[in-house]
Amino acid sequence: MGFHGRFGLVGLAVAGLALIAGCGGGETEGAVLRADAEFDPPAAATAFRPIGEANPAVAQTFTVEQDGRLEEFWLVVTDGESADAGTIRVTVQPVDGGGVIDDDVADSLIDPILINTSSLPAILVDDFTEFDIGDEPGRDVLAGERYAIVVEFVSRAGDTDDAAIARVLGLLPAPGDPYAEGTGATGELGVGFTNNTEDYFFRTFVLD
Repeated sequence: MGFHGRFGLVGLAVAGLALIAGCGGGETEGAVLRADAEFDPPAAATAFRPIGEANPAVAQTFTVEQDGRLEEFWLVVTDGESADAGTIRVTVQPVDGGGVIDDDVADSLIDPILINTSSLPAILVDDFTEFDIGDEPGRDVLAGERYAIVVEFVSRAGDTDDAAIARVLGLLPAPGDPYAEGTGATGELGVGFTNNTEDYFFRTFVLD
């Protein structure tokens, strides 16, 4: 897992990743890593959705643009204002034809990623965090399929306060839908999600 400034050197990072993918690393020789679905507008964040007991999970849906294997994704997720550290979990959940997010963590396209919030960028820093999926089975995706990147509260390491342990950044409507190919949502795995009017910054990458 690594960090990338959202407004700088992104294209260079992608080019470097493509070169690495083509040079081996356990993947098929000649495979090329390509940017796929993304919401990365040239605008500073205006939505700062909290993660904590009161708001257990934030999701961003997207539509796959090209066939391949989901290799990695980037999110703008930061530490929260709580004095306590904590643990969050990131999954990639299927979305059905009606736009409903599958809330069963066992159906995640990837193995759940657990993150200590103390390792995230400082609160409200508008930088991408990179999530490498690695060589997991079952991560093949097809153009037109829909998924949701879900960031969920797991636990709090302490009881100093009940403030957010993390925040997910994006855009409020201004006034229209910021990202037409998907939507932001809040809720909880095992319970369900409700769409909102926000969209959260992300980028996805596939190997073809």
